[in-house]
Amino acid sequence: LLRLLALLLLQPLSGFECQTLIMAGRPIPKDLKKMMQKATVKHTDMPTEMRQEVVDIIAGAVDKFSTPTGVNSESSTRYIKETLDKQYGANWHCAMGKGFTFDVTAQNGTMMHCYYQGELAILVYKC
Repeated sequence: LLRLLALLLLQPLSGFECQTLIMAGRPIPKDLKKMMQKATVKHTDMPTEMRQEVVDIIAGAVDKFSTPTGVNSESSTRYIKETLDKQYGANWHCAMGKGFTFDVTAQNGTMMHCYYQGELAILVYKC
């Protein structure tokens, strides 16, 4: 993704359809913006099916609670936690933010650390 980003910054934008968002003084191309709308899983020990369901829950929560000034992290994390509690049983935890580190003990097969929209980190786990 970083190579693609670097290549896009070096190329003229005449061949791209652009949105109104700005990246390094230039509009973000639609294809790059679409890639940023997906969660990028950094680490997980979840089974494949569960992983995809949790990524969908995270994306839905962030999109649902996005405002023009940013994401309402408190509402998003509450929604993610409550949804995971209903779907997979109680005691799920969710943390969301920019620039944090963690060291948690979680049940095997229940932890995910991912990034959404490039810079928003989300951690979910069950203990």
